[in-house]
Amino acid sequence: MNESFPLVMETPVELTANGERIAVLMCTPLNLDDLAAGHLFTRGMLADASRIKSIIAREDMSVVDVLAPGAVSEDRFGLGQVIASGCGSGSQVAVGAGFGVLPAGFSVRLETLKTWSVAMFRAAELYRKTGGMHCASIAGSLTGSEERSYFVVREDVGRHNAVDKVIGRAFLDGLDFSSACILTSGRIAADMILKAVAARVPVIVSRSIPTSTAFEIAREAGVTMVGRIGDDHPIVYTNPERIRL
Repeated sequence: MNESFPLVMETPVELTANGERIAVLMCTPLNLDDLAAGHLFTRGMLADASRIKSIIAREDMSVVDVLAPGAVSEDRFGLGQVIASGCGSGSQVAVGAGFGVLPAGFSVRLETLKTWSVAMFRAAELYRKTGGMHCASIAGSLTGSEERSYFVVREDVGRHNAVDKVIGRAFLDGLDFSSACILTSGRIAADMILKAVAARVPVIVSRSIPTSTAFEIAREAGVTMVGRIGDDHPIVYTNPERIRL
């Protein structure tokens, strides 16, 4: 094989919690602590970051183990059964149950979202280098600090993994998700909007567009979804009252 060809990193990583196997994730083996925390959090299996004793990846990156004695429960939302479109065989799933509707109140300027999107792509080195990676970012403010800005970017071969990584990092850092926004490079599929709803993030933004199922979930769950953020006139698909022009 000619190693000069651009390739994206993808490998199976086994996620365990307190020694119990939770899932095998096909992912890019970077920021595995964030991926593990985000995956457990968005499935409703881990609610309190302060109860995590450690997150340790093996040297060969084949296993990442979360040690949180007594803090890891069963899959509350059933997201482990959701197979991402374009990332495996399709699956018909019941979506939206058990989440409730996100409250109103938070709003953000459209120009701010566009600025964050530009910053995300500037920070996504592997995305620019290979053209085959996905990136995601989360922006908001840390708990107890209205003034301090928070902005994290992560990359992965899977769109849903990149979202898990930024949610996981924010979860570990104590971000107030009720005033946060998720941005992503790829289309917004059902699994991605479900992760946003599970984390109670009110706004999700993409350079691309959502799927029809994602649109229905966002509308029912009260999530504001913005597509084509790089265009002169982005599309506000759902709950436009959160977007200030």
